[in-house]
Amino acid sequence: MLNRRNIRSKVMQAAFAMQQSGSDNLPQQEKLLFLSFDNIYKLYILQLLLLVELKKKAEEEIQIGLQKNFPTEEEKNPNYKFVNNQILNLLENNTFLNEYKKKYKLDKWELDKELVNLIWKKLKNSRLYKQYMAYNKQTFQQDKEFVLELYKNFIAPEVKLHESYEADESHWADDIAIANTLVMKTISALKENTPFYNLPALFKDEMDKEFAKDLFRKIILNDEKLAGLLKGKTPNWEYDRISEIDKLIMKMGITEFLFFPSIPPNVSINEYVEIAKEFSTPKSNVFINGVLHNVLKDLQKKGELQKNARGALKK
Repeated sequence: MLNRRNIRSKVMQAAFAMQQSGSDNLPQQEKLLFLSFDNIYKLYILQLLLLVELKKKAEEEIQIGLQKNFPTEEEKNPNYKFVNNQILNLLENNTFLNEYKKKYKLDKWELDKELVNLIWKKLKNSRLYKQYMAYNKQTFQQDKEFVLELYKNFIAPEVKLHESYEADESHWADDIAIANTLVMKTISALKENTPFYNLPALFKDEMDKEFAKDLFRKIILNDEKLAGLLKGKTPNWEYDRISEIDKLIMKMGITEFLFFPSIPPNVSINEYVEIAKEFSTPKSNVFINGVLHNVLKDLQKKGELQKNARGALKK
């Protein structure tokens, strides 16, 4: 589920938070790192549950209409297409999703009906919804495409939803983009007539989980060495004048040069240049790219890189 850049970004945030707090309790900070990964998964689950809640809202409106003393023709003969959407039904009936909700008491949407109503109202009045409801046929592919468009246009960009999440958990402001990508991938992967029992795990495999832990530990435990390798490789800049976030991003790149033999150095450089674009100043990525290439050349010259065949050809 998470890709390596997502993992690197969260490790960077955790290392920066540890640096700023002045803490030297590595086990505690490592625990906080993995708690932040767990919180991404909770956010992902909440976004899936929001889709289910919209379905429930539609069902509720249908029942209210049917129970009126003087219902309109539309209320007497409701259109069930949205509540019969096969993707929404798969999510609603998913055992893992319901058990996870119960285990972690994720009752946000039961408590925040106002936000659900806001999104439902926007959706119901949209051209997307009206066109979907007007089409007589209902296929699995059509249902999937509709839910993807619904999510992309009415849930992922909703500002009030973002504000609500940030009020619940400050880090969720950074994590919402990751959670949205995971939801879209999950929906896109659903297939007709295929059992849907479990949701994918947050980490693709145990190797990715170990990568997160090892990267975090090696950055923290080798800080002095990494700082030493950076000094003198920052043309026109004194080391102390470089922002702490830029120093950290470069230290992470050097950590991968030194301690992760299966990762090609150019992959590490490209990843941290992209992370700099997201988390640092507009020109930092160019600066970081140049410094990391300088450090890499120096390490290669000294024969200090120990890359295996999957990494670099240099031994």
